Amino acid sequence: MDYQNLILTTKSVREYKKEAVDTKKLKAIKDYAQECTKISDSISIDVRILSNSEAYLALDGVAGYQGNMLDAPHYILLLSDKAERYIENAGYTGEGMILKATELGVASCWITFQDSKTVKEKLNIVSDKEVVALIALGYDANAPKKGASVSLNPAYKLDLDEMVYIDKWGNGADAAVLEERGVLEAFAFAKLAPSTLNRQPWRFLMVGGKVILAVRKDENTNTYEEKIDAGVIMFFFEAIVGSTLFNLTWKLEAPADAPEIPEDFEIVAYCMM
Repeated sequence: MDYQNLILTTKSVREYKKEAVDTKKLKAIKDYAQECTKISDSISIDVRILSNSEAYLALDGVAGYQGNMLDAPHYILLLSDKAERYIENAGYTGEGMILKATELGVASCWITFQDSKTVKEKLNIVSDKEVVALIALGYDANAPKKGASVSLNPAYKLDLDEMVYIDKWGNGADAAVLEERGVLEAFAFAKLAPSTLNRQPWRFLMVGGKVILAVRKDENTNTYEEKIDAGVIMFFFEAIVGSTLFNLTWKLEAPADAPEIPEDFEIVAYCMM
């Protein structure tokens, strides 16, 4: 996939046309989840594509921002075995499916939900796996007409020196230094990643040959949302590095020589560059 172009054009869509998505496109989106790289291949996932009649009324009041369920023709339901970092894995996989949908001309949006048990009960799903992601799919009801100008990623985004530190916490990265190290493009695209309430909780700390990812703990979000956001940013960073430099692997732990960071942040993972 052309990750750079897809990252620039993907947006969260909340109003959809009633038109159903072609079954071949739905199958391609579903198949992508099984074929793509993941944070952990050892975590078993189950992907289901649900119709509006199966999910919309059933989940209204228990899913969506403040219980307001998005009215879309289809939904991705992602279930996962419980394992270490399984929610981050869901964020990583789910965002990959969203970019695949964009590639196929299908709009999407992450949908929040209260808890896995309630969602399974409302949908009459019998499974030992946890519901870890719910994503709306369809065609944008407000898509600009052909030839019209489009505003890409209009929401405020952190500057690079606010998001990336070098050698020690708070030492904002200079773009020239990042370019010299060959990672300017990866960070520039990573900062466009979506996050809950656009809070952009990520910080990267480059120490030696390591890139360390830390995520801010926030009273306005829950642990699930923080972990999903971490998975999303890991996907963005890895996708761009993989398409411009080399394939990297995230280690889902703090490095043994992890530097000191503020108490309201937690180190989620690191990779070697």
